[in-house]
Amino acid sequence: MSVTLRDFLSASAATLALSCLLLSGAAQAASISYPDQGPIPPGYMFTNIVESSGTDGVPLYGPPTAFPIGLGFTPIGFTASSTGGGADLTDGQLNYTVMAGPNTPGIPFIALQEGGTFTLAGAGSSATQVLAGAIIRVTVNEINGAPIAPLNLTPVNGSVEFNLNANPGVAQPWGLGLTLNVSAQLAGLGFAPTQRATKVDVVINNALVALSEGGRFSSTALITKGDFDVNITPEPGSCLLMGMALCALAIGRAAGARK
Repeated sequence: MSVTLRDFLSASAATLALSCLLLSGAAQAASISYPDQGPIPPGYMFTNIVESSGTDGVPLYGPPTAFPIGLGFTPIGFTASSTGGGADLTDGQLNYTVMAGPNTPGIPFIALQEGGTFTLAGAGSSATQVLAGAIIRVTVNEINGAPIAPLNLTPVNGSVEFNLNANPGVAQPWGLGLTLNVSAQLAGLGFAPTQRATKVDVVINNALVALSEGGRFSSTALITKGDFDVNITPEPGSCLLMGMALCALAIGRAAGARK
């Protein structure tokens, strides 16, 4: 029976099956902490950056490189592969804290973009698959620079999947984007538009799965993560909106200073 990553994320039966794979690699569980990044203009700082895995040795994400609104990673050996039957799960977790300075419009989103390549080859059926998925969890710890009791937002998740019948090939590209709208969730909880998140803790769980077939079939499934970025906007075009917001803040402060 084929297993999709959607099942892995939400259905107990598939979660149990893939949990067995996770437990089989538990002896390799480890973590790495990375130096704080920032503050970087316009004023974001990234701290408590830790990656870990329950299935594989680390590093998987590798050291981060900071840019004005996020962190970029070049994954190292973040791969799942299977040949001739069976399954392989590679699970990674990334934890970090984002702090927004007074010259920023706060933390409106937590987003990730990732991608890489996959290979599906040999004799088999749609049960030969590769899958990638992620879950973002966010806890808000500050509003407008003032500490609050930790507020857990509703997590978001997403996945992509490919199979041998529909997507055969070697070194085929894949990509996944995922966004948690911090501002919208705060508004839904009764916070005013002027009440912005300025410190949040982020936990991202990432998984790659490869499923192949044996017996009368002999197939190969391989998926590799080659790029991984996290930021506070849902997509590159939102950088323009962030710039406009910063300009608006600057104009407002200038007007206040003239009064």
